[in-house]
Amino acid sequence: MSDPSLESWKIALERRLLDAQASPAVLTTANVQAMAQAGRPGGPSLATFHRWLQAMVQAGKLRAVIKGVYLNRMGRPDAQPAAAAQWVRKFSVPSLSWVLEQAWATNNFGDTVTCVIPLSAGMSNPQLRDRHTQAGPFQFFAMPAHLVLPDRLGCKTEDALDDRFDYPRTTPEKALLDWIYLGASPRSRLQRPPLELDLDPLDRRRLARLAKAMKIEDKLEHWLQQWRAYQADPETQANASLRFSLG
Repeated sequence: MSDPSLESWKIALERRLLDAQASPAVLTTANVQAMAQAGRPGGPSLATFHRWLQAMVQAGKLRAVIKGVYLNRMGRPDAQPAAAAQWVRKFSVPSLSWVLEQAWATNNFGDTVTCVIPLSAGMSNPQLRDRHTQAGPFQFFAMPAHLVLPDRLGCKTEDALDDRFDYPRTTPEKALLDWIYLGASPRSRLQRPPLELDLDPLDRRRLARLAKAMKIEDKLEHWLQQWRAYQADPETQANASLRFSLG
């Protein structure tokens, strides 16, 4: 026969996980354990807690990302692996192709979360190897910290970081500029952004403000000239018309 006191903490904890206001999208084992112990002296035993935790993962109520880090699929069913980027690799910020995919600036969707990591004197060199997690792959690219961090960049935070989300994630405009910057850098393994990108979802004034703050107006204009020529090419227009008619 089950212990009613054990059942009560499970019910209370799951109710809290269901409340998007009471629990974040990303949870650590320590977070969840503290929630389980709240209001109950001593809390469940460690073995009991870990059995419950594994059952929650197997039921899809929590989604494992890396060891000890989970997405809360109960209260935040729309939470994406990108929300856990800073747990996967410290200081990383989702940007580049993944953010542009989410903004519908490209038709090429994938499950790889692309991130930038700030690099500056005094900081240890970041680990840039791709990392495969239980929630999907992550790719990392280093950029100077003054081009990544809004306070160092000297721009409005909302220009650089998308305030619609409760975790650090670049705006689509910043994602494109990060890609242009890295694509032009001889030290980067990243190629320039593809010219078939759809720029309609982007705010051109924000794009110009950010390019000025990053001091890469010339790189942006060079890429835009190529982009405009590509968009004006009759073959490109014919292919676009064909896709539209088939859609």
